[in-house]
Amino acid sequence: MRDISISIVILTKNAGNTFESTLKAIYCQDIDKTYEVIAVDSGSVDETLKLLKKYNVKISTINPEDFNFGLTRNFGFSLSSGSILVTISQDALPSDAKWLSNIINPFFEDDNIVAVQGSTRIPENSDAFYWEKIGYFYFTSESYNWINKYNLGLSFVNCAIRKEYWENNQLGYVFHSEDKVFQKIIHGSRKKIYMANNAACYHGHQYSLIALIRRLINEGKGWKYAGVHYGFADCIKDLFNNKCLIRKSVNALMNGEIRSVQEFIFPILRPFLIFLGNRKTIRKDMVLSI
Repeated sequence: MRDISISIVILTKNAGNTFESTLKAIYCQDIDKTYEVIAVDSGSVDETLKLLKKYNVKISTINPEDFNFGLTRNFGFSLSSGSILVTISQDALPSDAKWLSNIINPFFEDDNIVAVQGSTRIPENSDAFYWEKIGYFYFTSESYNWINKYNLGLSFVNCAIRKEYWENNQLGYVFHSEDKVFQKIIHGSRKKIYMANNAACYHGHQYSLIALIRRLINEGKGWKYAGVHYGFADCIKDLFNNKCLIRKSVNALMNGEIRSVQEFIFPILRPFLIFLGNRKTIRKDMVLSI
């Protein structure tokens, strides 16, 4: 049996029509190291499992009610054989055949680097959410404060981790934003995260109103797991400080750039829903206070 150097771990559920493009791109990487692909599926009822089998992915399944970002990541990582773990979202597409080599190379240059953050780009001519396309999806203060403190926001959409470091710093129960929780652990241990802009993935979303509401509430709750407080005063301040986005929303609607209710009301919706999610009660022993 060949030795595996890299384990690419994907969390899947109803990955949709573009998922095969992601798998094709993963298996077409130009790299001189061996790698495996592992998927943890939490109840797909579309063609996801069929595609995973077609590409000989190592598949494990869990019940949908057992899914949890922190614990499910742990489970997927525990199935790996490689010394480097790579996470990529099911709807992210590597931009070229050098993506995998570019995201792991920094580990061989500095032993203190324990995570490498790949970049994300909105696909050209995509039907992505308007505020994602123009770079204002994360306009509220908790996001800016995080970047100011930690220099970047770790995202498991496109990321690589030293397995040895994860083994000694495993995630616990984290409902959402487990990547930010892990970033805080790294910061507390004085290890490094490297930003690899040349390891890019195309990634963009479109949301129904219900999906957007759920997404923002979950994000607010996730920030709480990372020890970030977002109160009512923060919400009102963000609405006031970003009132120009409301004017921008009106102009974009008139110009035909905005085509849905959820895109139009987003500048108001985001602060209130982040606040609402952040108020959710969670067990204190699950909040990271580093």
